[in-house]
Amino acid sequence: MHMDDRAVIKFGGADLSTGWGIRRSAEMVVKSSYKEVVVVVSAIGKTTDKLEEIISQINISDQDYAEIVSIGERTSARIFCSALRSLGANTSYFDPSLDNWPLITDSNFRNAKPNMKETKSLVKKFLEPMLGEAIPVVCGFLGRDRHRKITTLGRGGSDITALLLANCLEANEVILVKDVEGVLSSDPKIVPNVKPFDKLDIHEMFALAQGGAKIVRAEALTYKRPNQRLRIVGFSSNNLVKGGTEITGTFNPFSVEINQYEGLSAITVVCKINPENLSTLFSTLHQKTIYGVSTGKNSITVFSQHKDIEETINKLHNRENFKAISYRDKVGIIEVTHPVFIDSPGWVSKIAGELASKDINIIEITTGKATINIFIDEKRLKDASKVVGEVFEA
Repeated sequence: MHMDDRAVIKFGGADLSTGWGIRRSAEMVVKSSYKEVVVVVSAIGKTTDKLEEIISQINISDQDYAEIVSIGERTSARIFCSALRSLGANTSYFDPSLDNWPLITDSNFRNAKPNMKETKSLVKKFLEPMLGEAIPVVCGFLGRDRHRKITTLGRGGSDITALLLANCLEANEVILVKDVEGVLSSDPKIVPNVKPFDKLDIHEMFALAQGGAKIVRAEALTYKRPNQRLRIVGFSSNNLVKGGTEITGTFNPFSVEINQYEGLSAITVVCKINPENLSTLFSTLHQKTIYGVSTGKNSITVFSQHKDIEETINKLHNRENFKAISYRDKVGIIEVTHPVFIDSPGWVSKIAGELASKDINIIEITTGKATINIFIDEKRLKDASKVVGEVFEA
């Protein structure tokens, strides 16, 4: 297939908040150069927020919650289909109450996990045969369990819908249409001089999303296929084919990435933990690669590589705010990255337990988003790396 042959396009609630917005969105789809298109829609405007506000005052079951809030996306899909038909397009909506619904999940009604195998099978059966002949419009955010009960994928779940369907369809491109011009360097409501990115690595986007940026749901990124183009495009650009921010690279949700480094030093500074002391410490470690930072009650430990450790210790010792300095050398690090760490508890305990069972002492563990860093004596680095690898083979 050519790059512009098959695309999944997702529209957010802000884009669909008015009749004009829905018509314009439909026009963007019809005028695009893609030969095969699937559209994923969120609920109109703030529909889900309003429904949640109402039912939060009523003691309802999770199953009832999913059934009620699903009305937003189910309405959007019907209206969007009507808008496409008014422009002469052949179209059909996919609703979780219908027999041809493809996205199957577990029975966690408020934050369901998709069943990839079943979903892919149903996408191939019901959705893919339509492509090129009609434009399927799929309710975002929603799933269905094996008992045919409607589930939801959690807030921001329409992003998951789009990338999951694109994965199953092996689409060339995924376009997430937002109310901002791609990914910005910070929140424009707070920072006046934000900069848009032309490209952003998927690991960087994952960190921003997990850190609170509401551009794309972090878990959705794990469904991006290798060589699949993912762009976040502003609604006002009025062009789906060009522009926006391209998210490059791939997160493999089914494999762990393990790296190891040796020759680190762990420098511990006894001091008050405040911005001034942190700034002084980091400026003294000028241009050193830092592999981890941890704080105690009255201390900061920095793990980095040093060829001039004695010079660094002397510089730190001469800073008046630092009460005492110590260090240990010949420290190794095992860096373990896996998206599963984000929403599955117990991994730090599991890894630490296995290392303890092999009598491997841990100097420190730090975590950040989808990465766990384990610092140990570098003499045991090889043994420890093998133990950590075996945790993920089990």
